[in-house]
Order: sequence, then C-alpha cells, then structure tokens
Amino acid sequence: MSRYEQLKSYLRQYPKALVAFSGGIDSYLVLKSAIDALGSDNILAVTGDSPSLKENEKKQTSALAEKVGARHKIIVTEEMQNPDYYNNPDNRCFFCKDELYSKLDELKNELHYDAILDGTNFDDLSDYRPGFQASRNHSVISPLAELKFTKQEIRNISKELGLEIWDKPSSPCLSSRIPYGQKVTIEKLRMIEQAENILSELGLKDFRVRHFEFPQNGKTLKLAKIDIAEQELDKFLSSTLGRTGGALKSLGYDFVTLDLASLRPGSLNVKIEMPEKFKNH
Repeated sequence: MSRYEQLKSYLRQYPKALVAFSGGIDSYLVLKSAIDALGSDNILAVTGDSPSLKENEKKQTSALAEKVGARHKIIVTEEMQNPDYYNNPDNRCFFCKDELYSKLDELKNELHYDAILDGTNFDDLSDYRPGFQASRNHSVISPLAELKFTKQEIRNISKELGLEIWDKPSSPCLSSRIPYGQKVTIEKLRMIEQAENILSELGLKDFRVRHFEFPQNGKTLKLAKIDIAEQELDKFLSSTLGRTGGALKSLGYDFVTLDLASLRPGSLNVKIEMPEKFKNH
C-alpha cells in the first residue's frame, strides 16, 4: 500500500469531517486526501479569518479549495479580543488555536460532522508549538502526524498528485513575527503584512519580517528584522537590498536589518525551553 493510499484508508474511519484549512501544503494534502477518500459531499474545508492572516493567503484558500472540488467556509475568529493572546505570552499560539477549534467544534456539532482534521505533520512535533495542546483539548485529528508523514514526504506526494503549491514555503501567522512579551496589535500586523508584500513583489519567496519595538527618549522606535532563506540570500543582496530599506521605512520602520543567520524556523523561540509534554508525541 502506497503512503497516499494509507492516508486515505486512515481517513475512512471518519465518514464526515471538517478540515482546518490554512492554505499551506500540509492541510491541503489532508483536504485532497479526505475528498478522495470520502467524497466532496462529506468534507468541508474551514479557514479561520483573523488579523493575523494575510489577505492574499485568505483569498488563496478559496481558490485552492475550489481546485480540488472542496466546499469551503471562512469563519471569523476573535482571538484579538483575548488579553491572553494579544499580550503575547510564550504560549500565545494556544489561545489562537483554542479560539479556532472552539469555533470549529461549534460548527461540527451544528452540521453533525464526525471529526475535525488538521495539517500537523510529524516534523512539527519536534518544535515548540503550544497550539498542539489546544488541538488535543478539542480532540482534533492530525492524520499526517499520526501516520508519521514528514514535511519532505508531504511535498513529494503533493508533487506527484499535481498540487500546485507542493513547494510553497511555510508561512506561520503574522503574530509569530512579534517577539514574545511585545503586544500583538492590528497596527503591527498590518505593517508586517505590508512589509512582506513588498518583499514578495521584489521576487522573494521564503522569508519573514520580524517586528521589534523599543523605547528611546520618550518615543517608540520600530525595527524590521528580515530573515531570508539561505538559497535566496544571494538574490536579495545582489538585486533587492538597495530597494528594501527605503520601502520598509516608508511604512514607518525606523530601522531595517538583515539577520545574517538566514531564515530558520522558530527563531523567536530561542529562549523557550520546550515543555516535557510537547516532546516525543
């Protein structure tokens, strides 16, 4: 049995399912396989819309769902109303996911679905992700993690299936660009989104703009730290570096810097020790 057939076989134990669809390749593979296993009438893709989701990402979720024949619903989440979220503690992600899965639970019960599926993969389990606890609290099923699908395996299978975003870089929510302890605000999220849109328009694909603020002489200064994937650094330095600083400063940043260590997952988690309960699960 091929790995994709194994995935479809696993999903058949849930006759009707909601898929928490972020627009990334992991949840897209879950959505595609669920439709292939159970039929489009039994699957509903659901995307949570909040200020931490880029507008172009939200639009893409609808287009992608349509391409695999999935019904798609966008729901509004309200984590920005929760001080446990916007005060940005190191478990901020828990409160975001708890809000999303609470809304999905309500929808599941209202529409009489059997399960909620998400795109968590096996590699994700080795990172610090407090959102996992929220998914467990709400009995969310993570088929890719359960079957030990790695990110590279997911990309390989998605390419074979002809899923056009098989090589799409990971893109966590915009709030992940703000260091723990610095508040998440609508203004910051919009600045980050605009800054990343500028870099996209300059031709870059795999990067983040980290947003830092610090007081000086009674003012609040804003610093953008650009993290770029190693394979794109040469392109950035040779063709787009000169245009980036001025463009980001026009958004309100006082300083624009480049992280010489290049893009690496969880770079703002460097001082966070993974709790024992998140290890080896």
